[in-house]
Amino acid sequence: MAPSNGLNYNVTMKKSLEIIGKNRKALNLCLTIANLAVLAILGFILFQRHNTKYKQVAKAEKTEQVANSTSSSSEKAKEDDETQLKKGSNHSIEESDYAYDVTAVNNTIRGKSDDVKGKVVFLTFDDGIDPTLTPQVMNILKEYGVHATFFHIGYTITPENGDILKRQITEGHAIANHSLSHNFNLLYPGRVPNQSQITTEVDQTMANFKAILGKDFKTRIFRYPGSHMSWQGLEGTDQALAKQDVQWIDWNTLCGDAEPLSVRPTTSESMMAYMDGSQKYFPETTVKVVLMHDTAGKELTVQTLPQIIEYFKNQGYTFGVLE
Repeated sequence: MAPSNGLNYNVTMKKSLEIIGKNRKALNLCLTIANLAVLAILGFILFQRHNTKYKQVAKAEKTEQVANSTSSSSEKAKEDDETQLKKGSNHSIEESDYAYDVTAVNNTIRGKSDDVKGKVVFLTFDDGIDPTLTPQVMNILKEYGVHATFFHIGYTITPENGDILKRQITEGHAIANHSLSHNFNLLYPGRVPNQSQITTEVDQTMANFKAILGKDFKTRIFRYPGSHMSWQGLEGTDQALAKQDVQWIDWNTLCGDAEPLSVRPTTSESMMAYMDGSQKYFPETTVKVVLMHDTAGKELTVQTLPQIIEYFKNQGYTFGVLE
């Protein structure tokens, strides 16, 4: 019986070992498949992450390209828009065709040279900005297709009047300096020019212009309140302003709207007559700088402006602005 039992035991062990061997192979196969599956999943996850990041980068680059393209187009459009401010000047790009150097004009109307040729008239308006009358003046100028130079008082250059100032640039007008205060007691105390006060007010008015029109704005033109011809002893102030590249100019024709009440025109007819007669007091020239005002109380000037424009058109004048 012992040999038989031993044989059975050996057979049983052999079968058990065979089964264990087969199971181990199956287990190894399962483990291999599981590892492969894990690797496949990890690979898929990494691929998705990389693909998502690639798409994000590509989208960002495309967005940047679109932004750059839009910005470039905007800049190009701005450059092509001739109603934009000409850098370093007091007028728009298109205005260069009819802008005249202030020194040349001043010397011509004072009889010191004939730098400006032909029949050219410069319509100038002092003491703005007035939120009511200034736009009315601009509407008439636009209707007649002519342009003017506006001499603004610095304290009127405020954000509230900013749109009017910008409109003057885009509609082809020129902008000039007429002091900050227009206060004779500050500028000419005891009828003596206060050089420091005058130059300071010119600087502050320029700063006010730049605050609205931008750092590229610059006007070289200054008109003394009351006019240069009204005061003695301005030579030092003239030189100080010239060092800042600022030149003064008066006029040689006026509509009389700021004259004493005893002689101030009260109708359009009398204003036209006054303007016509005023020219005889200045050196003979075909270059005219006309003094008018666009501030409160000057409604008659606005009313008469169409006749003033036609007066010069009928005589063959072209209309210029000062730079």
